[in-house]
Amino acid sequence: MPDLAAPASSPADLAAAAPIRPEPPPAIGWLTLPDGAVVRHACWEPDAAPRATLLMLNGRSEFIEKYEELARDWNARGFRVFSLDWRGQGLSTRPLPPPRQQRHYLTDFAILEEDLQVFLERVVVPRQAGPLVLYAHSMGGHVAARYLTSGWHHFAAAVLSAPMADISTQGFPRPLVRALAALMSFAGFGTAYALGHGDYDPDRQDFATNPVSRDVRRWAIHHQWFRAHPELRVGGVTWAWLHATFRSVDLLARPETSAAVDLPMLVLSPVQDPLIPPDAHRDLCRRYHKCRLVRYPEARHEIMMETDDLRARAWADIDGFLAEVLPAAPALRGGVLGDAAMGA
Repeated sequence: MPDLAAPASSPADLAAAAPIRPEPPPAIGWLTLPDGAVVRHACWEPDAAPRATLLMLNGRSEFIEKYEELARDWNARGFRVFSLDWRGQGLSTRPLPPPRQQRHYLTDFAILEEDLQVFLERVVVPRQAGPLVLYAHSMGGHVAARYLTSGWHHFAAAVLSAPMADISTQGFPRPLVRALAALMSFAGFGTAYALGHGDYDPDRQDFATNPVSRDVRRWAIHHQWFRAHPELRVGGVTWAWLHATFRSVDLLARPETSAAVDLPMLVLSPVQDPLIPPDAHRDLCRRYHKCRLVRYPEARHEIMMETDDLRARAWADIDGFLAEVLPAAPALRGGVLGDAAMGA
């Protein structure tokens, strides 16, 4: 079992280290979708009989292995945990063949929404124990927000971490980026990388300027797996992905889209997030009837991959929120898992 409190090597050395393989590993499965695409999924079981079930949706470019610590934290709270690699990520089907398989290409977020529906119907609900809770991060939070408007009422509550309610255009005028994404997509260049984007390059990963975490050990996990397993790598976004994102953000911004959603929702909003505009989470939460917004002034984009103190604060907020909407939880074994949750 690794000691996360041990003195750290340099960020570059940590990112180049071999990834930690969990023991026991989660149960891995493969789901063939109606169009023939295949998604990889995982299930983590708690030590005792589960009191509830969690659907955990990851963000853009992420993969099952990155969420090992978080899944074990949920296990310690009595949850059976399900997750998947989105189409286009991890070991699920990639829309573009080699050598373009790293390009994040998507024409419509409705595709991921439909994949999620099949995953729920065929994998999650048949094995559901107790109430079903949704946890989703970033792009996963965007898909989740869309899905919650569809009228599917099986969730008892939702926790959205830095949901992609909008995207930052990194200093470029938003109307210009949006118009260019539409133009390039309509002109047949949708599969091309957007300006400034490219394949994943391990030599260009710098902890000092990273936008996601202040914790070097957790920051390194993503890069350890990408280096050791190039088949997991996802590069930057394509013009088509950008065009689909702008259109989907518009859809979620319409008041009528979320008018019928009556679900307890907690939104975790990191203030030091350069990827999501600072007011996007506030605006998102205002559109839902039972939404609670919690802001974390010191946190970057990946709150649950942040430092131990920030994670502990987020967990306290999540636990308090769920205590109000779920049956009483058993005592948390070992407190906030921190170091031990990284696996053996």
